Amino acid sequence: MRLIMFNTTMGVAAGLALVLVPRFWAVVRDVRPPLLLVNRDREAGGWAATFGMLGAICTSLGFVMTVWHPLAPAKDYIDSIFGEPTLMLGVLLLAAAWYLARTRGPINQDRLRAALSPASWVVFWLGIVLAWCAAAIARFNVVSSAPAEEPITGLLHDWPMIENLFFAIVLYGLAAVGCLAFPFAVRSCSRIAWPIMYWSWIVSGAAFALVPARTHGMSHTADIRWCARR
Repeated sequence: MRLIMFNTTMGVAAGLALVLVPRFWAVVRDVRPPLLLVNRDREAGGWAATFGMLGAICTSLGFVMTVWHPLAPAKDYIDSIFGEPTLMLGVLLLAAAWYLARTRGPINQDRLRAALSPASWVVFWLGIVLAWCAAAIARFNVVSSAPAEEPITGLLHDWPMIENLFFAIVLYGLAAVGCLAFPFAVRSCSRIAWPIMYWSWIVSGAAFALVPARTHGMSHTADIRWCARR
């Protein structure tokens, strides 16, 4: 049996979104946090194109994984853990891209705050979803261990709880913290929620992008071999 796998592309796109969104908000707030690494120009066009591209990837692949469950032969419920939050993130990114594409001239901070006010609670509930995903990963061994064929994490093949806790805490847990802080971070008076959101998403986003990228090819081959043995 062969598995249809595209979690590498999904993970990289979702991770880049989590890295770029707080940087975008730093530009809007006109602050310079460490490791900003982007132009501080408030023109909306480039951000709209970037969010649209990442949103298209997350929405399309998240929808396919949510509806068709391509990884179910390898692990029960893993498609829901990977696909459904990615689908929600993708739709949010497409909405952001649509709004920014309609913006003429520099981004106005006050107008953007007003536009984000209702959408921020969708992000908040995405945080609830991610928190429950993190709990499920830790409690039910949803992710399991990496295949032995992977060059780095394959060394931990015999200790599945290590990878599960990494996914639960660093990936899903920190991403959930950022989402829960988001409605408060976009307020003008935010001083505590803003750095919490920024660093939670930066760390989890970098991990989301790096983890699937380093397993590209090796994990595909390993999972196909695993299913063939089944």
